[in-house]
Order: sequence, then C-alpha cells, then structure tokens
Amino acid sequence: MYINRKYIPILLATIIGMIAIVIAIILFINMKQQPLDVENTIASELEKDQEMNLKNIIHQAQKSVVQIESTNDLTTKTGSGFVINNKGDIVTNAHVIEEADSIIVKLANAREYPAAIVGIGENQDFAVIRVQELAQLEPITIETDLQLDIGDEIVAIGSPMGIQNSVSLGLIVGTDRSFTINDFQYEDVYQISANITHGNSGGPLILRSNGKVVGINSAGITDTDVGFSIPITQIINTINEWIDNVEEDNLTYLSPDSQVVNEEKLKEDASYLTDYFLDNLKLRDYVNAYSLLGSHYQKETNYTDFSQLFQSLIDLSVEDKTVTEVHDDHVSMNITIEISKRDNEYNEVDESRQYELIAGYENDQMKILQLTEME
Repeated sequence: MYINRKYIPILLATIIGMIAIVIAIILFINMKQQPLDVENTIASELEKDQEMNLKNIIHQAQKSVVQIESTNDLTTKTGSGFVINNKGDIVTNAHVIEEADSIIVKLANAREYPAAIVGIGENQDFAVIRVQELAQLEPITIETDLQLDIGDEIVAIGSPMGIQNSVSLGLIVGTDRSFTINDFQYEDVYQISANITHGNSGGPLILRSNGKVVGINSAGITDTDVGFSIPITQIINTINEWIDNVEEDNLTYLSPDSQVVNEEKLKEDASYLTDYFLDNLKLRDYVNAYSLLGSHYQKETNYTDFSQLFQSLIDLSVEDKTVTEVHDDHVSMNITIEISKRDNEYNEVDESRQYELIAGYENDQMKILQLTEME
C-alpha cells in the first residue's frame, strides 16, 4: 500500500505532461492552418516617413531651383540652376548661358528676373549668375565633404517651369566618366541612371539620404536613362572664388529689350502657378501657398483664416483644370479637386470641390488674384 501511494504523484505528473503535450500539438497544427496576418506598424510608419521625406526633399529643393532662359540674335536656350547663398547667386551650366545677350531667371512661383554673370568656365561646364532680388531666398544646401559611390541613391531635379519640370530618381552607376562635348571637358563625372535633357541642364543632383546637392546635372544620352553630373566637390572652390572676388558695381544684368506676354505664355504661366499653389496645399506648406496670392486677396483673408481652410486636409488631387477666359492679362479657370480630409469626429472622408480661380500679373509678377469655391 505504501509503494502504490509513493508512485501516485509521479503518475499524475506524467499524465498532466502528456495532456500538455497533446494540447500544444493541437494548437500548433491549428496555428499552421491559420493564415498569419500581422500588421507591421513599424515598417508601415517607416515607409510612410520615407515617402514624406522624399516629397519634402523635392518640395524644398524646388523652391531654390530656377529655370534659366538665355537668348541672343540666333538662339534661345533653356536650362536650370539652383540658388546657393543669400546673395542671389545661382549655379548652372556654362553652355546654358554662353554668348547670351539676355538671361532671365524664372522661379517656381512664376516670377521672372534678369541675371548677371558672376563667373563662367572656359573649359569646364559650370557658371554662376546673380539675381539681386533673390538675396533673401532660402538657398539649397551643398554637400562638400562626401564623395559618392556606385549604388548611392540620387534625385535629379530639373527646371521648375512648364514641360521642363522634372524629378528623376536613380542611382550612381559610375564615378569616373570622362569625355568632351563642344570644347567642354568633363573629367571624373558621375554617371547616373536618370536622363538629363537640355531643359534640365544645370539643375541639382541631390543625395537621397540627406537632401543635399552633390552635383550639377550637365549632359545625357538622348532617349535613355543615362545622365552625367559634375561633382560639386570638383568646382566648389572656383565657385566660391568667383563669388568672393566679384564686385556688384561691375555686374551687368542682361535683360531683354522687350518682354512680350502673349496669350499662350500667359496661360502657361497661370497653369503652372496654379499647379504649384495646389502642390503647396497638398504638402501643407501654407506659408508658401499664401505668398502666391495677390495683395487684394491677402487684405481680405489673413494667413490664419487661409490656413484654417485646409487644416483638416489629408490629400488632394486635381481632377480637372479648364481655362474659361483670357482677358487683360488675366486668366480665368475652373478647377475640380478631389480631397481627403478629417471631419469633426476625426474620420477620414472624401469630397469633391470646384473653384473659380483668376491668375494675373501684379507688379509684373504672376499671382493668384481670386480663388472662389463654386456652389
């Protein structure tokens, strides 16, 4: 009797262990049969942050990227450039402005200014021009301490006006390319997997990881995703030397004899300004969007009231944009936009809005003069 009682606890423990093993096996089999659906919130947030960072990099860079139009009796050239300091100095390609009788710089907000040549390369394809009115414009950040390697992710940004507006994503695929184009020597330049067209020449090559300029987009092979960019580290010392030694009184601002605003150009500028305005709203850059409004609109609506109109905005897309009238240097258009926003209960809702917009020149600069929501 004593021996039987002695083995009872062992027997119970064995039975309980076997039951636990059976339960574990059953649970394991059920788990294998169930689809695994786990939402990786960290990865989702990281992907969203990366997307927003890229949008912000492009948006911030385009504020400092300009379109350059140079003309003489024979040709008109279009290229790009980027503001690098608080003196209004702009880096571009030499081939964009060589032999120019006039140089006009156009900003992302459609404003135009004459420029003067600070320095221009004879054998290397880079130059610096100056626009006094851009002295207060926030310059783009230059990366001078880093040499890129093959595989580094880059963003190539072109002219911010009209059909030349472009943003290309790519990689560094070569770091030691050398060749000659029209007497300009390109030595040890970056080869990138992004096309560079004539309108994009002179625009910044931006390092994806930090948003800083690492090169000047200078040449490309037609109809391919092959481009070439001059490393900023090669030329930054010369650029700074030109800027430090130039005397403002000796600069000649090359303005065209007459600027004729035809109907097509007026519609093009108004359309671009409208797109730029809506892009600023989409990115919640209400300060920049407000700066595009005419003085009469700003007198009637202060910044706080304007920004409150879009505080609940999540996303925005343009469904239709139609020019309805061009009269007295004013362009009227109807715009339909689809928006996602937060309602009073913080739920996401979609709605369609229609606006009548009038754009025109105010003090020789294109502005949004009226923006009225239609019933």
